[in-house]
Amino acid sequence: MSYSAITLPHDFMAAYSAIPLKVFDTDYNIYNQYKYIVNAVYDDEFIINMVNTNYNGSVQTLCTTSTTHPYKKGDTLLVNDYNNNLYTGYYNVSQIVSTTEFILDLEITIPITTFPLRCSKFYKWKLSPDLDGYGKLDMSNVMKDLVSQNLTGENVDYGLVYDAPDTKKCFGLLLGYENQYVFNFKDNIFLGDVGFYNDDLTSLDNIPFQIGDIINVTQNQISWDYQSISSLGGFARLNSTSTHYFTTGMPITVEGQTGLIQYNGATNVYSVPSSTSLVINKTYQGASSTGGLVWGQPRPEYNTTCTITDIYVDATYGVVIKTDLAWAGNSPVIPGTITYPGNKLPQVLTAITDYNAFCIYNAYQNRQDYSVNGYDKYVIQNRSFSGNNISTILEDETCYRIERSTIGFLLFHLYPASVCDGVIYEFFDKNSNLLGKIKLDKNTTGQEDFYVPIGINQILLTPYTNISGTLTSYINSVDSYVVYGYDAPFGTPSQRTNDKCFKINDDCSMYEIWHLMWKDRLGSFISYPFIYYSRDFVEVERKNYYRTEGNWDNDTFGYRDYDRGIKTFYSRSRNTYTLNSGWLKQFEVPLMEDLLQSASVYIQTPDNRLFGAQLLDNKLELFKDKQEQLYSYTFNVSVSFNQYRF
Repeated sequence: MSYSAITLPHDFMAAYSAIPLKVFDTDYNIYNQYKYIVNAVYDDEFIINMVNTNYNGSVQTLCTTSTTHPYKKGDTLLVNDYNNNLYTGYYNVSQIVSTTEFILDLEITIPITTFPLRCSKFYKWKLSPDLDGYGKLDMSNVMKDLVSQNLTGENVDYGLVYDAPDTKKCFGLLLGYENQYVFNFKDNIFLGDVGFYNDDLTSLDNIPFQIGDIINVTQNQISWDYQSISSLGGFARLNSTSTHYFTTGMPITVEGQTGLIQYNGATNVYSVPSSTSLVINKTYQGASSTGGLVWGQPRPEYNTTCTITDIYVDATYGVVIKTDLAWAGNSPVIPGTITYPGNKLPQVLTAITDYNAFCIYNAYQNRQDYSVNGYDKYVIQNRSFSGNNISTILEDETCYRIERSTIGFLLFHLYPASVCDGVIYEFFDKNSNLLGKIKLDKNTTGQEDFYVPIGINQILLTPYTNISGTLTSYINSVDSYVVYGYDAPFGTPSQRTNDKCFKINDDCSMYEIWHLMWKDRLGSFISYPFIYYSRDFVEVERKNYYRTEGNWDNDTFGYRDYDRGIKTFYSRSRNTYTLNSGWLKQFEVPLMEDLLQSASVYIQTPDNRLFGAQLLDNKLELFKDKQEQLYSYTFNVSVSFNQYRF
C-alpha cells in the first residue's frame, strides 16, 4: 500500500476560492467498499492525561490539556493516539470541567502508556475513487465557514487599529481510508486462549484491529478426497487412503459422483469406522469406483464472535491475533478469515501534514486568475517588501481618490506575526513634496492579522506617532498619501510591503457626500465617495386588521368620529438611496465590479456613520476604453435593517 497526496492546498489560500486536494492509494481496487478519508483538523490541543471517570451513570474519560482548550459541550473531536495506536477515533464532548479539562464519551480499557495525544475539531469527507483510482476534493465550500465575512464587533471604533483573528484559519490534514477489511489467518494456535496467525505478515501496518475490538472469526471448510463407495449396514461408506478429521454427526457435502448422483449433496456423518473412511447418512444405492471430495467443518470449531486481547508480531508465526476464546482441542490446519461484525468499515488514519500546515484567508480569487499559490503574495512574510502586498484589490502605486471623511480599513496578513510591526503613512502636498510621516503600531506583538484605517479623519483618531513633521500642523495641506507595512526588529522602521496610494478628492459638489464601503475580494474594507447625486426613499409595508365598528355604551349604540374600521397593526419601513459615483477613470472601474459582487456592503452617511446595506442592482455595465475616458455609475442601495412602528 502506498497512500500519497498528489495535490495539496498551498500554505496560503483564499477561502472563497478552490482549496484542492487529490489523493491516491495503490491498493484502492483491492478492498471491498474502499473510500478515501479526509479530515481537515483545526483548533488542536495536546492531551497530557486521560483517566476513566463516571459521568451520568456511565464510564467515560476525563481529559486534561496542556493549555486552555477552545471546546464546548456537544463538540465532536478527532483524537489522534499517534503514540499508542489504541484510541484514535471520533468522540463527543460530554461535559466541560474547566478551561483545561473536558469529558469524552470514551472508556479506556487498555492503559495509555505514552502521552500526549492530540485532539482537534475537524471537517470530514469520504471520497469514492474515480475511474483512475484518485480521490479528488475541493474543500472551499466547507472551510470558508471558518473565516469571517464582516467586520467584527457591533460598535466599530472607526479610528482604531483592529486585530483580525477571524480573517484567517490554519488547519492540517489527517488522511486515510476505510474498507471492508479481511485478515486471512493460516491456522489457530494455543496461547492459553486461542490465537490466529499469518506467518506471511511481518508488520502491523495497515491492520486496523486493536486490542478490545470485537471480531468475527470464520474458519474455511476443508476437503477430504475419497476414491470409492461401498456398503456398511445399508448406508453408503466412503473410502480413502488419506486421513479425515470428521466425527459422527458433523454436517458435510459430498461431491464427485456422475452416475450415482444421489450420493452428492448435503448430508451428515452417520458413523466413523476408521480414520480413512466414513459412513454418510444416505441409503446404499450401489457401489461406485468414482472418487470425489467431501467438504466440512471439522472440530474444534471457532466460527464465532470474540474479543481481541492482544495483537503482535511473532518471529515464527508472523502477525498473531489473540482472542478470549477458550481452547477446544487439537484440529487439522484450518485457515480462515477475521472481519469486523456486521457492515462495520474500519478506518485507518495517517497524518501526512502537521496541524497548522495550511492557512485559509477571508479572500476570493477570480476564476480566470486562480492558481494554487495565487494568494501567496497577499501574506506578508519574511522577504523583500516588493514580494509582500497588503490584502486589497487596490493596486500598487496607483492613487485612488478619497475624501477626508472616508471610512475604510486595509487588511494585513502576517506570517509569522513578528514580520510586521505596524504601518507607516507618508503625506505629500500638491507638488509631491513630502510633508511628514507617522506610524501606527498594531495592537499586540503576537497578532498575525490586523486592520488599519484608510481615511485621514480616521487616522487623526488613532494613537499615531509622528516620525517626521507634525501631522496636525500640515494636515490641511495634504494632497495625497501612501500607506505601507513596516518592520522594526532593531528599532529603525523598514518598509515591509508595497505602497497603497490615496489622493484627496478636490471636486466640488453641491450635494452631501455619501460613501459605499465594502469588503473587497481580498479582505480589506475599501470605500468610494458618491458625491454628485443622491435620492432618499422610504419604503413602507403595513399590516392592517378590521375592527368591529361602533360604540356600545350600556343600552345605546353610536359612532364616534375618530373610530376606525380598519386599523394598522404595525408598519415596517426601510430607507433606500440612489447614489452616483461621479466621474471615474478607467483604473477605478474594477472597484465598481468588486462592489457589485461583494457580500458585505456598508453605507456611510454624510454624518460619517456606517450602516449595513444591500445593493439592489443585479446587473452593471462596465465601460471599457483605452483612452482613460470618464464614466459614471449609479447604484440603488437599501439599509439592511427594518424599522417597525406599532
